[in-house]
Amino acid sequence: MKWSTPSSVSQRTASGDVVWALRHPEEAAHVPITTGWMEARAVLLLWAAAGAIAAAHVLPTEVMAIVGIAVVHGGLLTAALVWGGVGLGKASLVIAMLAGARALVGVHALGALAYLAVPLWLGRLALRGRLTRLGLAPPWPWGAVFVGALAGTALALHLVTSVSRTLGYGIRFDPAALLPALGYDVGANVISAELFFRGALLQHLWRRWSFGLALAVVSVAATLRYCVDPFVGTIELRVGAAVYMALLAIVNGALYRWSGSLLPGLVAASIFFACYRLLAIG
Repeated sequence: MKWSTPSSVSQRTASGDVVWALRHPEEAAHVPITTGWMEARAVLLLWAAAGAIAAAHVLPTEVMAIVGIAVVHGGLLTAALVWGGVGLGKASLVIAMLAGARALVGVHALGALAYLAVPLWLGRLALRGRLTRLGLAPPWPWGAVFVGALAGTALALHLVTSVSRTLGYGIRFDPAALLPALGYDVGANVISAELFFRGALLQHLWRRWSFGLALAVVSVAATLRYCVDPFVGTIELRVGAAVYMALLAIVNGALYRWSGSLLPGLVAASIFFACYRLLAIG
């Protein structure tokens, strides 16, 4: 096999990056582990500032909810987009979109529809070939998407069965509470986790380590992120569902490696959290 130098590897175009990394993992390992993340350091400053504000308890609860979603999920998405080749200025627009959506939710439950602006905007970027490096670009692997839907459904059904029997949670359909939760999942929770942990971080670590080690580290990080997320549900339910979130992270990582696309994992996670919300609300 002909090995490329680190400089030649780093000059490959973003459009062929995912496919090339999947086919040449040995060469991809030569890329420095910090490559592509330097501009995203601004996100760390946002997280630090939000953490300081939260610790000081200087803002009302509703305002902190807006800041929390905008900074945490907007920060994850911004970091992933910057690593994927989108300019920092354009990538940070997602922070404003998430803040606006959460503010509208505070006014009325139908304000959750504003969360759809994020996936629609990202979909437009994907169709224009701007998210190829993150694993979002046509042609879409519809067979793998179907497998992802089955995997998400299987995990969700097992969660519903086990949690209802062991913790006594029941399924409840409450549109006033369900719509904001689903909007949050589709426009912030699921999409930020998939783009950051699978689209950016998993691929980045895989360039340096074996796929198994990279997947293990990313899955642990993603599970911990869900466990400390106050918008995912009660502490009891979050801890009880941690194993399912770890399984979801592993399944989505495997789907990404198999298909080369984030779409199957996005579908699997969306189905899983849709069922999870019925329990959390109930």
